[in-house]
Amino acid sequence: MLPLLKFSPVLLPKPWGGDMLWRLLQKGTAGDDRMGESWELSDRPEAPTPVAEGQLSGQTLTEVLAGNALELLGDLRGTSTSPVLFPLLYKFIGAREKLSVQVHPGDGSPLGEAKTECWYVVDAFPDAALIVGVRPEGRSREETLALLTSPACETVLQRLPARKGDTFFIPAGTVHAITEGLLLYEVQQNSDTTFRLYDWGRVDAHGTPRALHVAEGAAVADTRARAGYHIPPLTVTHGSHVETWLVACPYFALVKWSVFHGPARLETHGRFRVVTVLAGSVTMRPVAGDVMHLGVGNTAMIPACHSVVAVEASTNAELLLSFVPESADEVREPLRVAGHAPAAIDALFGPGGGTA
Repeated sequence: MLPLLKFSPVLLPKPWGGDMLWRLLQKGTAGDDRMGESWELSDRPEAPTPVAEGQLSGQTLTEVLAGNALELLGDLRGTSTSPVLFPLLYKFIGAREKLSVQVHPGDGSPLGEAKTECWYVVDAFPDAALIVGVRPEGRSREETLALLTSPACETVLQRLPARKGDTFFIPAGTVHAITEGLLLYEVQQNSDTTFRLYDWGRVDAHGTPRALHVAEGAAVADTRARAGYHIPPLTVTHGSHVETWLVACPYFALVKWSVFHGPARLETHGRFRVVTVLAGSVTMRPVAGDVMHLGVGNTAMIPACHSVVAVEASTNAELLLSFVPESADEVREPLRVAGHAPAAIDALFGPGGGTA
């Protein structure tokens, strides 16, 4: 049986990066003020994450998956004879400056890999905001696209306040930008396809701007004015802890566990679970295999072959737990039983309530 898997992140400098990853999560090196992303769990060929400890130490997620797809993914493995890919990519993002105005393609696009994502705000400067979607101004699609690629882009873009603990859902096709002063936890489809529409006039040390992808971005951009990107959380109180549902969609669901009163029981239902610790400390005890200890900023995977894991956490612990839902009912039913209204549950799925 595969053990629980703790991973070492891959750190990536970015022109908009800063020192938040080091200051708040001790990722990277003190004094490095251009670190932008910490890839926590990645099956990408450009930056696969290695196992940090145990019998598989040093093997990348890609290597572990190649020989253990059924144990790792369960029924998500499918029946394909081609190499199995891990479906999600996990990151911390620390932004000192604005990222580009950008957009990602959706499923079936000939222009690149689909990317729907969500952001959990780990920390935020006062008055921090995120740019998500366009404003309802009554412009034509052509007029909106022309403004999105110009210095006047913010006249059409929707700017939403971002506070610590907020969650935002970014469906593929949504024009968006992370702005300055934010540390985010990102869960996304396994994709690195990004089309930049505007980059705020940014240039490198030689005065060269980064490449833009205006035609591709225009082809996949959703220019409808939509609401529901900021997700209101829904809480379920258990005897051992409080579970807060943050966002859900067909590709992933994200919940937060906190306010621990004793050991909690984590069931996988035959699919992997990913755990990232934001505060306190956590010990995970599988029925079979070695115990795993996690501290702040650590990310680990519970392979699908472990049906139950006991979670022991400090009273101040906060952990993010994510998985690929088997169906929408896997999310909706426990919330309905807990007494949440159908409209509130719909809002957890973002714009369209999971129907669009």
